[in-house]
Amino acid sequence: MERSFIYRILLYLVITAAAAVILTPSVATWYGKDGALPPWFKNAVQRKILLGLDLQGGLHMVYSVDVDRAVGHKADRLASDLEERLAKDRKISPPNVIISRVGNDEIDVAFKAPDDAKKLDRALLNKVRRELVEESRDKATGLVRLRINTDLVDEMRDYAIRQGVDTIRNRVDQLAVSEPTIVKKGTDIIVELPGLKIDDFERVKRLIGQTAQLEFKIVDDGSDYMTKKILGVAQVKKDGYPGLEVQHDGWTQKDNGTPHGDVFLKAKDCKTIQKFFTELGTEDQPPGDHEIGYEEDLERDDDGRPTANKVCRSYYLYRRAQLTGEYVTDSDVNRDPQTLSFEVSLTFDHRGADIFEQLSGQNVGRKMAIILDDKVKSAPVLESKIGGGRARITLGGAASQETQYEEAKDLVSVLKTGALPAPLEKKSETQVGATLGQDAVDKAKLSMIVGSLLVIVFMLVYYRASGLIANIAMGLNILYQLAILAMLQATLTLPGIAGVVLTVGMAVDANIIIYERIREELRGGKTARGSVEAGFGRAFWTVFDAHVTNLVAGIVLYSYGTGPIRGFAVTLIVGIVCNLFTSVWVSRAMFDWMVEGKKSQALSI
Repeated sequence: MERSFIYRILLYLVITAAAAVILTPSVATWYGKDGALPPWFKNAVQRKILLGLDLQGGLHMVYSVDVDRAVGHKADRLASDLEERLAKDRKISPPNVIISRVGNDEIDVAFKAPDDAKKLDRALLNKVRRELVEESRDKATGLVRLRINTDLVDEMRDYAIRQGVDTIRNRVDQLAVSEPTIVKKGTDIIVELPGLKIDDFERVKRLIGQTAQLEFKIVDDGSDYMTKKILGVAQVKKDGYPGLEVQHDGWTQKDNGTPHGDVFLKAKDCKTIQKFFTELGTEDQPPGDHEIGYEEDLERDDDGRPTANKVCRSYYLYRRAQLTGEYVTDSDVNRDPQTLSFEVSLTFDHRGADIFEQLSGQNVGRKMAIILDDKVKSAPVLESKIGGGRARITLGGAASQETQYEEAKDLVSVLKTGALPAPLEKKSETQVGATLGQDAVDKAKLSMIVGSLLVIVFMLVYYRASGLIANIAMGLNILYQLAILAMLQATLTLPGIAGVVLTVGMAVDANIIIYERIREELRGGKTARGSVEAGFGRAFWTVFDAHVTNLVAGIVLYSYGTGPIRGFAVTLIVGIVCNLFTSVWVSRAMFDWMVEGKKSQALSI
């Protein structure tokens, strides 16, 4: 017996033993025997094959991204940069210039003195952002309208989706979900969380779907729109909206005693107020640089103490967000010692602290709305310029202290992982329970066992001793394949199991090609040894070409597929490699051992 042959056999035995060891933790887990493994073995071999959503249950969600909102947020940032540059280079600052966002991608720059509009030239715009283009200029009124470059808008929309995927992945990582699937498909984001318990579904959905878009907007209190137009319309139409009330709010500016007043709408449900504004005529809608905000809080009695009843009120806001959550560097959960309500404290970076100080200084005596995910959380009066780069979000509502604390922790979590670049809208949701998953596992096991047994019986009956070699090679193929999947910590799904079954059929196909070639050589008068050598040699390229073709298909499926399709592709690719190894090299070693020393044509095939 040649020394090289012995080395080959030893190599294959070592590979087989290593594969068995690697696969042991996965098999023990599947059969509930994980506790029987010694601790030293668990520490040494930790990688396992993970079960997918369809095998162990979990949550499947599809979200669409409101990419237009991402463009609007970009416009707000560009407006802030432009305002800063005008003040620095041209010595023009509010109220001599008012910069506001109109729609999603347009910015209006209104100069108090029309001649000052000349100072907004291309040289200054290039210092701010080259993406802004001038759309129109009214020399008589000093109004300049700018628009974000169309190409940049398309880039931002694509970025919003990609950043949404990354942000969701960062949030999911905190949930300790094994092998989550979070992928982009068109303008949608697909999220699959296998192994998630049904009791955790609602909290996880809230954590993932919370946009965490934090915005600070100035309230345009005392505006003619609310004090005249809406006041008159609401007094006429309020009977058509049950529970709608018109109320007045007043306060005095502390530093100089200037009185402030405002008109707002109040109802038990925010939907009532939203319906009122939605059904207004075109001429009564808020102008393009303004919007209506809504705050839901607890109703208070005459002494100012909160009651158990919820109430909603409106705010007339400037559309442009002058400060956003992108400047937040840290957040934490605190408790107000007076009200005992939980609140989230915020710390801004250097740039955010400067903007916050400037914003508060320019609007002393006015209200500033703190908005989270399009809902006004609070709107305190700015009594003085606020430095230090700190703010806080008060969490109201009728929730219990425990629930309020959980909401505060979740908010801190999403603020630390970053806000989503745009709101998400849930398009579909599928909840897979553990029972359904176990049924799928059992049926998949049964199909795999039955299919494999039929193949084994066929090979033994048709090819006799050579069929036994083929069956051993097929078994090793499955062993190696599962071991590689365990090393990769791959997620096994139902399509993945189908990929394993498919490679069993491919292994049989490769053996049949080789065996039929050996039979032809035997009929041609060659010895058993010569027939084996010729059969494997001449059939190799046929087998190799077939495997390469399937390998390319697997790579394409992995590159463009998502979720279970990629799981199928992974098992297919791994199976092709293992099949080529066992069918050509391992089987050849067993044939060489069987025909060792034979001079005749006798071969059981």
